Amino acid sequence: METIKKPKKITIKFFLNRLLEPVTHDQKQSYYPLYIQVSYNRKNMQFKSMYGEYYKDLKDVQPGLMDFEERVIRKIITHEAGQTLNDYELKGLKRKFEVYSRSVLYALELYLKPKLRTAIMKTNDELTTVLAFDTVHATVARLYKAAQLLFKDFDGYLSSKLSDELTALWNYQKLYPEPNFDYTFPTIIDWVDGSYRVELEKKLKAIYKSKPEVVKKVLALIEQAVGENLKQLGT
Repeated sequence: METIKKPKKITIKFFLNRLLEPVTHDQKQSYYPLYIQVSYNRKNMQFKSMYGEYYKDLKDVQPGLMDFEERVIRKIITHEAGQTLNDYELKGLKRKFEVYSRSVLYALELYLKPKLRTAIMKTNDELTTVLAFDTVHATVARLYKAAQLLFKDFDGYLSSKLSDELTALWNYQKLYPEPNFDYTFPTIIDWVDGSYRVELEKKLKAIYKSKPEVVKKVLALIEQAVGENLKQLGT
């Protein structure tokens, strides 16, 4: 008879890494980077916080940030442990944390921006040189808007697939009209473990009651974007 493995304890501790060179601000105060120590299955690992910055004291960390990153890490370990017949030993956790903790919206940006850039370059217009594709403010939506203003009949340079994907992105973004700064945004691991997919599908069906094709295309776009992001992990 096969025995069911008892879930192993996951211990997560946040700390300021004072072994590293501090950053000095006004009044010569020293600020140190936020780090995370993870203990699981008799293995320990330390790595830098993804969303944290430099702080004088742990109490200065933004509200919700540590809870958010702890939740993500616990989900990653639970997911990874469930993918192997052997004991999971935190192998590759640092890199997995970097990818799995990305917001779903950022995953979409990483997937669609190169495709939109290719379409823009096909115009062969000299004004393509003024577009700063790699800046943080150059979102897909802003680049698309700029392209429509700069290049005549720009939509004609879009493939039918990219056009559909951009429409799906706009429909998805309508659910989140305001930027999220409180660390409650859905992440790649939330999609991978299925929890966010269920939540999103329910929300989409409530909004697009008579348009099931909209729901299908939004879900398909996110699935594709997440898959492309996960390729960075070799999965």
